[in-house]
Amino acid sequence: MITLVQQYFSESAARFPDKPALCCDQQSMAFGEAEAFTNAFARALKAAGAQRGQLVPFFMAKSVNSMLSILSILKADCAYVPVDVKSPAQRLASILLAAKASVVVVDDESQALFESLVTADQRPTLLNVAQFKAQGGADSAPLEAKNLSIDIAYVLFTSGSTGIPKGVMIPHKAIIDYIDWCVDTYALTSDDVVSQHAPLYFDNSTFDIYCAFKAGATLHLVHDELNAILPRLVKWLQEREVTTFFCVPSVLTLLLRSRRLKPDSFPKLRHVLAAGEVLPRDVLDEWMAIYPHIQFTNMYGPTEITVDCTYHVMQGRPPQDMLSIPIGRARRNMELFVRLPDGTLSQAEGAEGELLVRGTSVAYGYLADPERTAKAFIQNPNNPYFHDLLYCTGDLVRLMPEGVFNFLGRADDQIKHLGYRIELGEIEAQLVAIAGVEEGVVVYQRGASGADGEIGALYSVSSGLSVDEVRAALQARLPSYMVPSLLKPYDGEFPRTPNGKYDRKQVLALTFSV
Repeated sequence: MITLVQQYFSESAARFPDKPALCCDQQSMAFGEAEAFTNAFARALKAAGAQRGQLVPFFMAKSVNSMLSILSILKADCAYVPVDVKSPAQRLASILLAAKASVVVVDDESQALFESLVTADQRPTLLNVAQFKAQGGADSAPLEAKNLSIDIAYVLFTSGSTGIPKGVMIPHKAIIDYIDWCVDTYALTSDDVVSQHAPLYFDNSTFDIYCAFKAGATLHLVHDELNAILPRLVKWLQEREVTTFFCVPSVLTLLLRSRRLKPDSFPKLRHVLAAGEVLPRDVLDEWMAIYPHIQFTNMYGPTEITVDCTYHVMQGRPPQDMLSIPIGRARRNMELFVRLPDGTLSQAEGAEGELLVRGTSVAYGYLADPERTAKAFIQNPNNPYFHDLLYCTGDLVRLMPEGVFNFLGRADDQIKHLGYRIELGEIEAQLVAIAGVEEGVVVYQRGASGADGEIGALYSVSSGLSVDEVRAALQARLPSYMVPSLLKPYDGEFPRTPNGKYDRKQVLALTFSV
């Protein structure tokens, strides 16, 4: 019985020791070799001071080494924290502080960068996975796991409205609950080849990694250089004979617009799964017209419920009167409610309101942040008998016949952009923190047909700051996908509602007016 997610890999390594397990660009490693290496590196982590239950960040670009880092951290009875190598120094420092990181895993390409971003007196112990040499023998033997299924496997830092990232705590049992369902539902086996497209600090990566580990499938990582020139992904998927491709819908849109999709492009591909943002109906329709042999599935779920809590398998091309693709019905072992405007929970057909989620895969909350945890994770009001958390998604839905949900939009200022869940408030907090910026409001203009839109900022300054200077300051504070593409100085009175809040509809119109 699997109780810890690294056991998926170990069991597959016992069955397929010589089979390629991890591939990225020109790098490749077999299951057996990776199993022995990660056993040894886990011991090195412990020797470096990593304690059971500790959060261990790894700071490197996507690679075979990043996968080895994940497995080693888990085998050391620790939890891993993926950190974007493009993180500004301020964001990196806040993550290291929240994680209380005393050990960080790097590689040859990232070590110097990490050292340049963190001052010497704040620098944790660095372990370079690329420089590590396993000795073999007892050093590479399996470790006795101490962790339980209720212990944390990873913490992913998402955008936070206060300007401080939120660390979502996900236990082993939540991932196992999700992955076992995924492998069963999509009939994944050791014959499959799974692509790993999402960044490792994005929760969609959980599907790719652990489905491959459980099934004994080969995992091909989409390296960063390939993502920079996305049309090349078509040939890459074909050459590697990928059978299962999970991505955000905007990737499907961009590949379609590249005009490189041909009926014979993906003879081996049998599953295309999309999640992370709205799936445009017309984009899906064109993909299904070109590739009738592929099964397309729309999935939905925030980081806080372990990737996805609903799914909708398309049984045919979407009809003309289908204005939006449903996010589907609850997956196995998840229960969904609609919170009505009066606060009551409903599962009645036609109900509209905020989506609340219940089940084993609901996260424990936000790392060292009880206040925000209490707001987003509430006790099930229908259950007075035991601890039973509901996650309040902030997403508005309508419950359709047969338990199918349609997504209606956000209840607050949180957005999905380029597959990332972003709090506009975090961008605002960093904008007004810039010396010389007096006031600022960040808004989002949605794209046509549900496609990605544009982040814009209206702001006033007290000094002669140029737009380029403001943009440079934001680039130093935020990941690139959070930096507004439109920055508009404004010297008038910001529009407000009668209760004194910013009138965001008017701000949106002002920001994107010509």
